[in-house]
Amino acid sequence: MKIRPPRGTRDFPPEEMAKRDYVEAVIRRVFERYGFQRVQTPIFEPFALFALRSGEEIRSKMFVFEIDEGEMALRPELTAPICRMISLGEIDVSTRPLRLYYIGRCYRYEEPQAGRYREFWQAGIELMGSPHPEADAEVIAIAVEVLEELGLRDYELRIGSLEVLRGFLNDSGVPEEVQNRIIGPLDVLSSSLDKLRMYEQKLSREKKLDEDDLADLIRRCDALRLWVEEELRKPGSPIPREQLERAEPDVRLYRLRELYEAGEHGELIDFIEKSLEKMVLAQELRWIYHGVPYEREDGSVEEFKMPRAVVKTLMSMMELVGPREVVMPRAREVFEGSGSALKALEKFEEILDALSWYGIERYIVDLSIARGLEYYTGMVFEIDCPFLGAQKQVCGGGRYDKLVEEFGGPSLPATGFALGLDRLVLALERSGVEIPIRPRADVYVVPTSPDVLPYAIQVARELRRRGLRAEVSLTRRGVRKELSNVDKLGIPFAIIVGPREAREGLVALRDMRAREQRLLGLEEAIELLRKAIQR
Repeated sequence: MKIRPPRGTRDFPPEEMAKRDYVEAVIRRVFERYGFQRVQTPIFEPFALFALRSGEEIRSKMFVFEIDEGEMALRPELTAPICRMISLGEIDVSTRPLRLYYIGRCYRYEEPQAGRYREFWQAGIELMGSPHPEADAEVIAIAVEVLEELGLRDYELRIGSLEVLRGFLNDSGVPEEVQNRIIGPLDVLSSSLDKLRMYEQKLSREKKLDEDDLADLIRRCDALRLWVEEELRKPGSPIPREQLERAEPDVRLYRLRELYEAGEHGELIDFIEKSLEKMVLAQELRWIYHGVPYEREDGSVEEFKMPRAVVKTLMSMMELVGPREVVMPRAREVFEGSGSALKALEKFEEILDALSWYGIERYIVDLSIARGLEYYTGMVFEIDCPFLGAQKQVCGGGRYDKLVEEFGGPSLPATGFALGLDRLVLALERSGVEIPIRPRADVYVVPTSPDVLPYAIQVARELRRRGLRAEVSLTRRGVRKELSNVDKLGIPFAIIVGPREAREGLVALRDMRAREQRLLGLEEAIELLRKAIQR
């Protein structure tokens, strides 16, 4: 009976692990270069840790189970667990700023997609204790440095500010609990608009879409159709029928694949442009007519009907994407009636100024970024590799100044990010970056007969003692077959040990690439190997 791994999980053979080990090593090197120290938290936590900020509805997106201590959940991310660790006093917060990093696996309970698994790995940093713009700029610079050091060049850095959004909503009289409940839908809308624009650009420039891109386009537009049809069937829907029909995708939705295969790119582009408008309209209708459910202080649940003017401004914010010199003046016009939003825009400009101190000049200002997690309070950013298609985001993060305090810890301003290891490896492979994979040993010791095995093992022990990775043949095959195996394994050197070598304390050192062999004393061979391996 063949038992396969669960859907959304994967096995990693040695070759794949070598790639991941290399990526992790680069990440650790960059993080530690900036003074960050590694921490680790349990792979499962009390479910309440994640529900505290995100609400009960997060349950459907997580692996939740019951034990004797109560409800537990496999962690979906690591920022909240690290904040929990600090709130329990496990880290000395007097040595501010704290510089912590992590590398670990996380879990989400949702339908697996290409490049999006149920079990995934994240590496990230948390810089805690500084409220200043240079802290935000530094975490962005570190994320960029990781990508540059890995050899990734074709990436897009997008930077926004949730403080601007929250400032506008505060001035508009929108309760904080309602603000928290609209960040998720805003993030979903922003992601959908961003991806549809990307597909439109691909069709315009390259005249093609990947299969995953086409499937994602169909899925997103079909989700809009399903919502509209469900609302139309509701006998008591508060949304006027004519408004719903305006949001419904046109009949070309059912022929998207056919249109693509026929090369009707103009039709597809027109459909996407209209779908962008319909997605925005659908979200407007939800908030204006259905409102946003939220829990009042007395525990009762109410629907907050979003004012039409507020919703229109939020939708205008979705279009604030582009170069700094273009977006920032437009942003001041959009938020001209909100003093808090304008003040937040000034603070955001300070972060953008600080980026230049770290040599970061190539970025897009994107005030539509919402990040989906409710604990963000200020700067937010994302890094995409557009050639990955639908699952293009490789990094995301931002400022969260209240989270540690909400978990019962000290008031501790914080900023950080998480990198997706799975997507980073995929991005390197697809961009053609050669990932250096070390062979499993530096040198392979080949005894010519069982009689010389004791000396061969003694040689290997000395090699290891001197810091070299040495493997001894354990198969008792002939020398020719053993050297053929060494070639196949990609091990750069072999040491052949026969009766003479054992008798005189020598080794025959063979360079597998140069096809050269020399009879040497063991000490001389070790020095040559160490120099060659260090190169």
